[in-house]
Amino acid sequence: MIKRGRCALTLKGFEGFLKAGEIARGARRFAASLVESGVSVFELCERVEDYIRRMGGEPAFPCNVCINDVAAHYTAKPGDTLEIPEGSVVKVDLGVQVDGYPVDTAVTVVLDDRLTFLKEAAEEALRRALKTVGPGVNVSEVGRVVLETAKSYGLKPIRNLSGHEVARYNLHAGLSIPNVPSYGGKFKPHRVYAVEPFMTTSEARGLVVEAGAPTIYRCISYKRVRDRYADMLLKKLWFKFRGLPFTERWFRKMGLKPKLVEAWETVKKLKMVRGYRVLKEASGGLVSQAEESILVTEDGCIELTGFLE
Repeated sequence: MIKRGRCALTLKGFEGFLKAGEIARGARRFAASLVESGVSVFELCERVEDYIRRMGGEPAFPCNVCINDVAAHYTAKPGDTLEIPEGSVVKVDLGVQVDGYPVDTAVTVVLDDRLTFLKEAAEEALRRALKTVGPGVNVSEVGRVVLETAKSYGLKPIRNLSGHEVARYNLHAGLSIPNVPSYGGKFKPHRVYAVEPFMTTSEARGLVVEAGAPTIYRCISYKRVRDRYADMLLKKLWFKFRGLPFTERWFRKMGLKPKLVEAWETVKKLKMVRGYRVLKEASGGLVSQAEESILVTEDGCIELTGFLE
């Protein structure tokens, strides 16, 4: 644990986050154990999400499996045939929610021992960053520590990816946690945040760009639309996920009727639905990631998923 705060005063009212964190701890370990060359990304995503459900939670967002220069937002599509390549750098980013209270965590698995330093750098940056966190601390302090750690390994942080505040049914609740020094707000007690350093090689640009079609979506609002089946589907998605992300791959588990599945092509074009395109390192650099969700207390913070234990 990092700087365990005054638990009796802090943890009351955070039971959903705590339970989600315990489930995420096991899910992350389970996910890392599945990563091998030749493994189906579709099966990996499905197995991790099923584990979360068996443990009494729900995925807070689709399991992300991001390989090599892909940094974020890739989950398997229906019928996906992608397999994990030999010697790759694989990030598994997963979320768990209990009664709408989400936690977010990620781990890097390196399938080439020569690239282990990428994983170690992200984890060391996370370790050092969490030691700085406390009420009143400017989030730029995290960015400073991540940047200094990256330089000590001869690497770069991804400057346009950041951590984020987390709230009920809201994975990005306002405050961003930068991976380079920048102006920003301050950590507040009794709030939950996800801190997630991303690292890439010194030759890379240290920047991500959008690439490819979205595989993850989110309903940002709901109001009636004229198309009957599109309206029915939009309403189901809004009340099922309440603003948390989802993927087409889940439609089968939802038991949607064929007419509703067909209406998805109409629904995803509506302004009430946002798609998240895959993010790749702009110059093709390899990317690693480490992530922990924390509860800030009156005098420090508490790890919710036990990443650094």
